[in-house]
Amino acid sequence: MMNSENEKDIFDMMPFFALAYHIYKNKLDYTMKNPKNIPLVHESKYLIYIYEEKNLSQDDLANIFGQSKGTIAKHLRTLEDEGYIVRQVDESNRRKYILKTTEKGDKLAVLKIIELNEWNKKVGVLDLDEDSMERLRNIARKSEEILKDLGE
Repeated sequence: MMNSENEKDIFDMMPFFALAYHIYKNKLDYTMKNPKNIPLVHESKYLIYIYEEKNLSQDDLANIFGQSKGTIAKHLRTLEDEGYIVRQVDESNRRKYILKTTEKGDKLAVLKIIELNEWNKKVGVLDLDEDSMERLRNIARKSEEILKDLGE
C-alpha cells in the first residue's frame, strides 16, 4: 500500500522492531494461507538451515535463531517424528548430535526455499542492496555485543 507524501499509514508510525515483527508475522500468515499449503510452517526455517548448512547441532540452531534449546528441541522433534531429519553422533564429539535432512526432508526443504524466495520477491527483500543488508547485519551484531557486555 503506497501512500502519497502527506498521507501516513500505520507502518509510518511503527518503530524498527515492530516493522520487523510485522513482516515476520505476515510471512507466517502468507505461508499458512498459501494455496500450495506446504506443511511445517514454524519448523521450516530450521529445516532449511539444516538442509543448507552442513554439520549443524541443536545448539547451533539455538544460537542462530536466538531461541532456547527447549524451543528448538520441540521443533526438531516434530521434524524427526515426521521423517524430515535425523540426528547423527558427531565423530569429533560423541556427546554432540549433528542434524541431517533425509531424502524426504531434502524435498520439503527445496519446496520451502522456493516458497520463501517467492515471498522475498513479492515483498521486495530481493531488491535490498548489499549495503542495506550489511547495515541490518551490523545492527544484529551490535545487539549481540550489547547483550554479551551486560552478561560479563
